[in-house]
Amino acid sequence: MNGERPPDPHLPETLTRLLRAPKSAIWPTPEDRNRLRLGRQRPRQPSRAILGVWLWVILYNVIGFAILAALWRTMR
Repeated sequence: MNGERPPDPHLPETLTRLLRAPKSAIWPTPEDRNRLRLGRQRPRQPSRAILGVWLWVILYNVIGFAILAALWRTMR
């Protein structure tokens, strides 16, 4: 109350080490602002395997829809 700041509590390092962000953190920290960013600077392009899976999914659904449409047509 007399204008002095209360002393900071003295906590052991084992309690405070998790309060600081590790260097391998996913989110950027203020210390990371000036750090050099090594590695890839742009988003990765999807691999050809993923594109192949998408193509297979689309063809699978189109062929399935064609089969269902043919069966529905024979029922009429």
